[in-house]
Amino acid sequence: MKPLIVVYDFGAAQPGDIAVGLGDWATWVFAAERNEHTLGMEPLLAQFAPIVWIDDLDQAVAQLGAHSPGGIVTFSEKALRLTGELAHRLGLPQHSPATTALLTDKWNQRSALRAAGVDSVRFHRIDTVGQWADAVAHVGLPAVLKPAFGGASRNTFLIEDEADGRRTVERLLAAGTPGYDPEGALVLEEYLVGRDCAPFGDYVSIEQLVQRGEVTDIAVTGKFPMVPPFRETGRFWPSPLDPEETEQVFDLARRAVKALGITTGLTHTEAKLTPQGPRFIEVNGRLGGGINELSRRAIGTDLIEMAGRIALGERVDVPPLPPGRTVYQIIHPAPRDPCELVAVEGTDEIRALPEVTLYRPYARPGTRLEGGVHTRELDVVIGETTGLDELATVFKDVESRLRFTFAFPGEPGVRTVTGAELGRL
Repeated sequence: MKPLIVVYDFGAAQPGDIAVGLGDWATWVFAAERNEHTLGMEPLLAQFAPIVWIDDLDQAVAQLGAHSPGGIVTFSEKALRLTGELAHRLGLPQHSPATTALLTDKWNQRSALRAAGVDSVRFHRIDTVGQWADAVAHVGLPAVLKPAFGGASRNTFLIEDEADGRRTVERLLAAGTPGYDPEGALVLEEYLVGRDCAPFGDYVSIEQLVQRGEVTDIAVTGKFPMVPPFRETGRFWPSPLDPEETEQVFDLARRAVKALGITTGLTHTEAKLTPQGPRFIEVNGRLGGGINELSRRAIGTDLIEMAGRIALGERVDVPPLPPGRTVYQIIHPAPRDPCELVAVEGTDEIRALPEVTLYRPYARPGTRLEGGVHTRELDVVIGETTGLDELATVFKDVESRLRFTFAFPGEPGVRTVTGAELGRL
């Protein structure tokens, strides 16, 4: 079997995850651009496979071609453009240049989906501050302001006031989107009001795989409620949707995938659950964050392995979700303002819960948190329940038992909040 190129950067799979998914059946080489994250991961990456650094694209293509690769894949939103360019130059199956452009630019994506009749959300591209008034007139307020290219809700804001929105646009366009989009273009989108889905979130993601243009449904991922502005607090399989709405969101995602010209790989599509039915949020042309861990526990299938096999031209099958089990991940996002994590209490209580199999911290006391509106995970609580009613109880229990203490610059003393209160920070 020919080797696989894995284009690595920050994203949905860490080096150890990749090694688990590929290690016992494939050989591979990492390709990566040099940045703070990839350089920090270099010692770990090198334990598993050779690394080709993308300093000069022509030289890197020659180096990668010398390995006689049979396929290419990435698990990073940030690396989609580079992956598409490398695939094009090496003649490997991947998203076409046109599809990559649609996947990595939310304005282009919305435009393509509207043209295909998949999406009717109002939206407007903003390249200069002078376009702000036209954008508001076209979309209306409240609305969602986001970078044309980005991930993890980075620099994504709910805009309710025109003057505040203009100031936010000025700030974002002045700064660009470092590491994502050097042009710094923004998109203003209609704010979709979700229906009451308590105790769960009013949105889902749809996981699918595509082989030679054929879309296969994997699962609909349920979500816990977001905290402001759009930070995630966790996910679970199966979703709380009934069979009819499950098919509706699968069909919405299938039509979106085909409209964007996706012919190979994994997709992660997000949909809002509104009183008028599911509405499209966005399509991502790669594995979703946290989804592989759910898949391994729920159906015994490693989606990193699936992605690798598809990239190498193999045909894969995914088993259905078994009834009677709910697997979940609860995450706690860091505060939006810069601060220091002083203490976390209640972790022993959480680990003692029978429905919890693992509590894993990602930030230790003493960690300085940079702040921001994106989802920066402090930890993850992993477990399993016998159904959604039990899951709702476990979520409430976890949120009440965990307590986080932070020190904010310029504030006397510290602030301690429960997991349930953390979203206000």
